[in-house]
Amino acid sequence: MEEFAPQQLREQLELNFFAAAELTRSVLPAMRAQGSGHILNLTSIGGLVSIGGFGAYCAAKFALEGWSDALRDEVAPLGIRVTIVEPGAFRTEFAGDANMRPAHPIDAYRPVIAPVEDYLYGSAGTQMGDPAKAAALMVEAVESSTPPSRLMMGADAYGLWEQVLAARQADLASWRERGIATAFDDAELVSIGG
Repeated sequence: MEEFAPQQLREQLELNFFAAAELTRSVLPAMRAQGSGHILNLTSIGGLVSIGGFGAYCAAKFALEGWSDALRDEVAPLGIRVTIVEPGAFRTEFAGDANMRPAHPIDAYRPVIAPVEDYLYGSAGTQMGDPAKAAALMVEAVESSTPPSRLMMGADAYGLWEQVLAARQADLASWRERGIATAFDDAELVSIGG
């Protein structure tokens, strides 16, 4: 995270969060008026899992995930659906020259970052994911009477998510009782919305 210039962090958020948010906001009035619509927000497995070397990208995708979840709650009563699309590695320009490179490489981070960069740049054009099949699955989701809230794509995405989810659950469980014990003794649990 230290290797990227502040402007690079802002560019990641502009492209991968603000652009999608503003595009969505621009179509919502028409969808509200017709009482229907379906928004697909393309995040990534990187919107659920962050890995060293991808921090700026993942931060923007995490933001879009959170925004999309809240949006889903707000627009569902209006007949508008929201699906978050979470692909793994697909044969796109992501691993090519379009990928943002750190402005200020720092030697101390090379042992952690170099293997990630080798994987990313070395996989350009050989990723498992087929963009045409991804597009077809997104169309299928939109046309479905029961579209998913999240549409994860790729064995790599599922494998990484399952690995990280298990580790997160174990980590949370190990401190659960102590975390719950931070409430006032006479406090009552009240859910949001009543």
